Amino acid sequence: MIKGTLPVMYKYYEDNYKKNGFILNKQEENVYKEFDKEIQLNEGDRVYLQGFRIVYWKFVDLDNDLIIYSLKEE
Repeated sequence: MIKGTLPVMYKYYEDNYKKNGFILNKQEENVYKEFDKEIQLNEGDRVYLQGFRIVYWKFVDLDNDLIIYSLKEE
């Protein structure tokens, strides 16, 4: 996991994630990526997304046809 001040972290996002379609939410201090295709993951699954990550949280919003996965670096 990368650590540093907010300006350092924002620069890291600009250099490493933005060009690959990730979105930075400065208010909540998180980075995410939206996909418009079906992906079925479960907690504990491993995925490769700019490095290997583990799905540690999954949220299903049936009313809005939305699934949110939280990933952490291995």
